[in-house]
Amino acid sequence: MQYADIIAREADSLPLEKQAEVLDFIEFLKDRQSRSGGASIPRTPEEIEGFFRSFKVDTSGYKFDREEANAR
Repeated sequence: MQYADIIAREADSLPLEKQAEVLDFIEFLKDRQSRSGGASIPRTPEEIEGFFRSFKVDTSGYKFDREEANAR
């Protein structure tokens, strides 16, 4: 069974006003997807490095100091 069939069956068991909410939520998801351009979340180390490289910030001299971080 496809997700669309399951969603339709479950929505059919709801009162009309709740069915309208489901439809609104679907429209919200479609709108959010179109705004993001279908961009995916970086998953591989190369994709993650590429994501952070796009910020063009030099962190080569940075050293994490746990005591300083906990003092804040």
